[in-house]
Amino acid sequence: METRRVKVPVATIWKSKESPRKVDQPALDGDGKKWVEQMSDEQSVALSDDDLLETQALFNDEVIIDHFDGDWAKVYIPSQRDDSDSRGYPGWVPSKLLSDQQISYPPVTSIVRIAVRTANLYDENKKPVLEISLGTVLPQTGTSGDYIAVVTPLGKGFIDKSAAVLPFVGSNAGETMVEMGRQFLGERYLWGGTSSYGFDCSGFAYTLHRVLGFDIPRDADDQQENGLPLAPEEILPGDLVFFAYDHGKGYVHHVGMYIGNGKMIESRTPGAKVDIAELTEPKFAAEFAGFRRYWR
Repeated sequence: METRRVKVPVATIWKSKESPRKVDQPALDGDGKKWVEQMSDEQSVALSDDDLLETQALFNDEVIIDHFDGDWAKVYIPSQRDDSDSRGYPGWVPSKLLSDQQISYPPVTSIVRIAVRTANLYDENKKPVLEISLGTVLPQTGTSGDYIAVVTPLGKGFIDKSAAVLPFVGSNAGETMVEMGRQFLGERYLWGGTSSYGFDCSGFAYTLHRVLGFDIPRDADDQQENGLPLAPEEILPGDLVFFAYDHGKGYVHHVGMYIGNGKMIESRTPGAKVDIAELTEPKFAAEFAGFRRYWR
């Protein structure tokens, strides 16, 4: 089984090699930030309407190579659990966004999770190399003054110690995730998104959990089938709330995170933004499909 590592801040994983449009060139080059900023609302919505994307993988994420086809690789992302394949979430990615060979890291004592919206990755001379996203996971090899030493697909590097410190801390992990999520209010929904530059509904829940080290499935339907089921009187901030077609009995198509007082924070839908919604909103009340907890 051949594996590679993502060597750009965010690698967009496509449905097929034919999916990308002209406007998607920045994503094909690994510049997810520029891609999202220059895309119109209509172009963003079309990612969903035309079913162009699968998901995104962050810097240093491992991918399993199925095969190469020209400048593309068919991959599976083991860190994103999906019921369609035991190897992880599938899709296509330009091979230039991946390491040139399989990478084996030396034994490390701990890993670092980027806990701020974005952070700089520095080279050995403390010069900025990349801006990496919330949720990025890196092996730690030591410390140097105000920096944490890490190993990456680009070699040895450093991040600021502050980048691994949660700026939002609640009384428990659930409240911490809620406070972490609030910084994204007003950010545009991105179909398939899992980074600070844009999330879909389940990607939002996935990444907030990932920052705290909780491993949850990638998609809403899989998230709803796992975790700890909760009765309404048991829910707390940080729990996930699900919605399904056919009055809550059909396919699970949406997930939000409960924040208390009958409300949730969510990356709502293509064309909309991260917002706070009432669970009693008619659409949600009619499609309620249960609560789950992954934090502890």
